[in-house]
Amino acid sequence: MSNIRNYKWEKTPDIYCGDNTMKRFLLGVSGDNPLICFCVNPSTATEKFADKTLHMVEQIAKRNGYDGWIMLNIYPHRSTDPTELPEKIDVTLHGENIKYITEVLRERELTLWAGWGKLIMIRPYLLECLRDIHAITTGNNCRWIAFGKYENGLVNCTTVDNHPRHPSRLPLAAVSKEYEVTHYFNP
Repeated sequence: MSNIRNYKWEKTPDIYCGDNTMKRFLLGVSGDNPLICFCVNPSTATEKFADKTLHMVEQIAKRNGYDGWIMLNIYPHRSTDPTELPEKIDVTLHGENIKYITEVLRERELTLWAGWGKLIMIRPYLLECLRDIHAITTGNNCRWIAFGKYENGLVNCTTVDNHPRHPSRLPLAAVSKEYEVTHYFNP
């Protein structure tokens, strides 16, 4: 972990729930119009220091008119290398994650940033976790977006396999468009 670069927050997060070693459920900055970002799993960011992913989330949210942001994850187990996520789901940990996600999303219609990239496919249970999250978002009339960049006059927000681009793989000038999550659940 000594080669991990810490980024300084532009605005210190006032939302945090988790520990600094094994799990993180929430990290963010309060606002009336926050951007809610979903990635696969938390890495090194804490309320004291950002990592590259959260630095990009903070900057892209600000540049796109959001007054706050909250990072949530499909699975809350911390790992700097997502391929080291447990082989089997911890249903208690997933249930706790769902509880926090439900709490964040229940108050109002929000914009949700799909930012998990192709990492969503590294463990079969991640799609099941996403299905549970999607059920919550549908019940709260949230809308999904993905960020990308202009290519040949169009906004490209996905990888070649139709996964939404991860925040750390985006330019600061990223732009968004609607993203349909249900394609993961259709046969």
